Amino acid sequence: MRKFTIFLLLSIVSFIFSDVTFAETKLSVEAAVIATGVENLTPMGVADKFPANTGKLYCYSKIIGGGEGSSVKHIWYYGDKKADEIILSIKSSSFRTYSYKTIQSDWTGRWKVEIVADDGTILKTLEFVIE
Repeated sequence: MRKFTIFLLLSIVSFIFSDVTFAETKLSVEAAVIATGVENLTPMGVADKFPANTGKLYCYSKIIGGGEGSSVKHIWYYGDKKADEIILSIKSSSFRTYSYKTIQSDWTGRWKVEIVADDGTILKTLEFVIE
């Protein structure tokens, strides 16, 4: 009987911690784009190619499954080099948010933004080009 009780307790503890891990990875990206602006949480000037004189670019994302205490990162890459990492708090189960990056006119070439969950899971990658 004692072995069964210990087994049962270990099973319960294991289930509780596996559920916590699952809760962290249930975030998903319903929508994500690169844009030249965001007005009233609506992306404007959505594209995958932008002129070198663009100035600022925005990564807009709508995150599903989050809540108070959760967050995502927008990690901006110029080529293969990390250019910026912005942590964004997710405050409800359906939450729209964005980050922006000021682009210098000589930073032409391939870019990407990875949208990453708290646990390191890459939820979405957006690729674009500065010409």
